[in-house]
Amino acid sequence: MAGQRLTDKTALEQQAGSGDLLMVVDVSDSSGSAQGTSKKMDFKYVIQTDKFSLNNTEVQALDTTPKVLVGALSGYMVTPLSVTVLVTYAAPTESSSDNLYFGFDSSSDSAYWGQVRDMMQSASTDRTYILSAYSGSSGACATSILNKPFEMWANSAFNGGWSCDVYVTYAYTKVL
Repeated sequence: MAGQRLTDKTALEQQAGSGDLLMVVDVSDSSGSAQGTSKKMDFKYVIQTDKFSLNNTEVQALDTTPKVLVGALSGYMVTPLSVTVLVTYAAPTESSSDNLYFGFDSSSDSAYWGQVRDMMQSASTDRTYILSAYSGSSGACATSILNKPFEMWANSAFNGGWSCDVYVTYAYTKVL
């Protein structure tokens, strides 16, 4: 509402996401006033968390149908901060020793941001997996990650009865 103070507005009582707008004052742009110019900003340019729910059919197809978790944005790279996978167990128990990967090139099992080895192998209860950005045992993308989506995939077909909710926390980073 025009003329209404920000402090009089109702509070957003849930996590903001892509498409939600913030008002900012761009102090480097003095076209509106000497103090800066009011502009809108999409929340996707701030750290955010998105949730994806995968049923068992989608889980079992991750080797042939990777799941895009964060879409590509022209001129930006996706900077993943963490991935949390909440797994809901259902029979049958996973008997494969397949790996779950997260990264920018699902065509290569050696170029990944993070992985869960032997995902759900022999597990017969719900599980939680938490991955975060770190150096060391994670792979590397053989090409630039500029303009690339962040994906989840498997090296082979899972055979257990589980499903999962995946929470990915990330930011878009402008490449200058």
